Amino acid sequence: MKRLTLFICASFFSLGSFSQAALLKGKVKDSVTKESIPGASVFDANDNKVVAVTDDQGNYSLSIGAGRHLITCSFVGLKSETTEIDFREGETVVYNFNLLAEARTLNVVVVSAGKFEQKIEDITVSMEVIKSSLIDSKNSSDITGALEQIPGVTILDGEPQIRSGSGYSFGVGSHVAVLVDGLPALIGDQGRPEWSFIPTENVEQVEVIKGASSVLFGSSALSGVINVRTTFPKEKPETKIKLDYGQYDIPRGENQKWWSGAAPMYGYSFLHSEQLLQNKNLDFVIGAQSLYDHNYIGPPVKVSGFFPASFQDTSISESEAATLLTRFNFGIRYRSQKIKGLAVGINGNLMQSHDAFSLIWLNDSSGLYRAYPKTMTVSDTRIFYLDPFIEYFSKGGLKHSLKTRLLYNKADDNNEQSNQSSVYYAEYQVYKELSSIEGLHFTGGVVMNEIRSHAELYAKSGHPDNSLNNYAAYSQFDKKFLGVLNVSVGFRGEYYEINKNENVLKPIFRGGLSLALSKATFFRMSYGQGYRYPTITEKFIYTGAGGLYVFPNPDLKPETSQNTEAGIKQGFKLWNILGYLDLSAFWQEYENTVEYNYGIWEVGKPGFKFVNTGSSRVRGLDFSLAANGKLFYGIELTVMGGYTYALPQTTNPDLVYAKDARPLPQGATELSYSSTSSDTSNYVLKYRFEHTGKIDAELTWKGITIGGDIRYYSFMKNIDKTFYDLEQNPLPYLPKGIKAYREEHNTGTWLYDARIRVALNKNFSASVIVDNADNKTYSLRPLKIESPRTIKVMLMAKF
Repeated sequence: MKRLTLFICASFFSLGSFSQAALLKGKVKDSVTKESIPGASVFDANDNKVVAVTDDQGNYSLSIGAGRHLITCSFVGLKSETTEIDFREGETVVYNFNLLAEARTLNVVVVSAGKFEQKIEDITVSMEVIKSSLIDSKNSSDITGALEQIPGVTILDGEPQIRSGSGYSFGVGSHVAVLVDGLPALIGDQGRPEWSFIPTENVEQVEVIKGASSVLFGSSALSGVINVRTTFPKEKPETKIKLDYGQYDIPRGENQKWWSGAAPMYGYSFLHSEQLLQNKNLDFVIGAQSLYDHNYIGPPVKVSGFFPASFQDTSISESEAATLLTRFNFGIRYRSQKIKGLAVGINGNLMQSHDAFSLIWLNDSSGLYRAYPKTMTVSDTRIFYLDPFIEYFSKGGLKHSLKTRLLYNKADDNNEQSNQSSVYYAEYQVYKELSSIEGLHFTGGVVMNEIRSHAELYAKSGHPDNSLNNYAAYSQFDKKFLGVLNVSVGFRGEYYEINKNENVLKPIFRGGLSLALSKATFFRMSYGQGYRYPTITEKFIYTGAGGLYVFPNPDLKPETSQNTEAGIKQGFKLWNILGYLDLSAFWQEYENTVEYNYGIWEVGKPGFKFVNTGSSRVRGLDFSLAANGKLFYGIELTVMGGYTYALPQTTNPDLVYAKDARPLPQGATELSYSSTSSDTSNYVLKYRFEHTGKIDAELTWKGITIGGDIRYYSFMKNIDKTFYDLEQNPLPYLPKGIKAYREEHNTGTWLYDARIRVALNKNFSASVIVDNADNKTYSLRPLKIESPRTIKVMLMAKF
């Protein structure tokens, strides 16, 4: 053990040293912003083994032999600069590089694909990027409003879906890894995202990977990754303040408005970032958000008719159905002056919230905007994460990082469904651009992810306390050949252990290539394996609401997938507009597909259970567009959008994957895709969209910006057949109305949003944002109505 400790310490802190006749040192800056550039490479153009990497303040030093040398400085997304210097023995030369931005159509830099900075055209997977400007423009209370603009991405009642890679499971067991700064942000025991917890005021950009990404990001990345990257301070202090007020409009349907007076929403947020101390080596970020949302779904009320007394529910007041939220976040990073390349810090985010979640509408007419009795959950939630980290850049370009996260969540619910969980996460990673093999990048790491949970809703499955431990190691190699072909290969080993009585070891592989066919044309192919271990909730939950139950399945098996895709990215310049078009074809195969299925799982108790339903596949095409530039008369255009066709199918529709517990004389029913689906045509899986399209555009002229977006969702063809069977059930207090609603609304859904922003001066702007502009009454998730039109006014100040 002592030897191992000494070895780790030596590898982390040691610096190779050798004697040379001359010394070159200086600073690397962005020529436009004048900000320092950390991580830039300075090297001898004729001997790439002689290389230095700038530290967190952009400083470098390079030992070099006497004589005339060509010295090159390069950084991703900026033009390389080369200069010729004649060195004398023992001489110290100071040379500062000022790099210009590349005048390129694809000037986007990302980190999620390989966990190091890459140009977006060099990556071997499909990725989309959202900048912070779109988040500000849409002024959503959480980040989902911006995510909905990404082709192939759907947020279905809070649950992320990428390319129809998953159905709906009431938010539990996400098939998409949601990260903040590369660290997991899913609630530990449930595996679901808490979108309101993500600090929208402190976002640099959002990177979305489409397709299995388990090699670098682990279990939840079965269908893709959403990585939110927060920002650190620039050399100049920045402050951003937003104030907003809005209201829900009156629903179109007769007698559907349940509130009196206005239904307001309002809030504020701010962010301040600054570099402190004399040498500006202390980064400091502080931000906060507070909001109130009246909510558009009202609490259950007393229902007339044949409802038994036990089903009447008047315990939730209208004020309790509202959302109140306060969140505070911070970031601190100290860059050591004594140990060059060393940085330590801590990020944090804390939130207290009160909200109400409605599972089922009251009925399909006047009760669309009312919750069904016993199906509204009121939660008071406290959640925080703390992220201590340490990073070290050696002079030779070896980067060590140790990132950790404590994520704690405690929800006090009104229906005996309270729970709390803690996630203890640590990841040690090493990255190196190997000088001995030109263009070869190595990324490797080890991961510990331990979850502890306490909830009475797990008690009937054995015990309220449960644990899930995950340990992993990964490596990825990226190599560029001849300046045009980038090849990526990665491996990962996953080990899972739940409650110390079940464990599994799983190897995972991925590979891909990206080929520059011309200056602005890039072809890519990739293959990736995915793996998802079930969450604690999926295995052990036992609860009920509104006469429906959720049952445990301790024998639930992990899901696996294989994703293959090919795509082409074409950059273009049209007049002064720069952008790109991207087209990809994808094919993803799943084994042990997990779905949330209805059945009589206990005698006299109908409800849902997570079950393995066999194999399935998703095939399709994905098209996206992004562009920005000047049209005429100084008018600037920004546009992003795309279209996705996905065909999610079962490959064994008649496989009997379970039997329920119906009593005699009918007896147990065999459950299969064919027997549980409302529509088996073309074997389309439940709760999936086959066609989605999105486009968002803005025009800016002399401080006035007019923008909007259009989104299309095709009709959700297949849902659980049992919802139709409920229409025939003589019991009047079981949920009804979904069949009639779907028969009336059996075409796709078109949605329109609009916004206008006026710059009052260089620091202040005012905006009006209208969502669901035509006040459409629509439902994306069965038995849940979506919001009527909302109108907001926003004031923003930037200093």
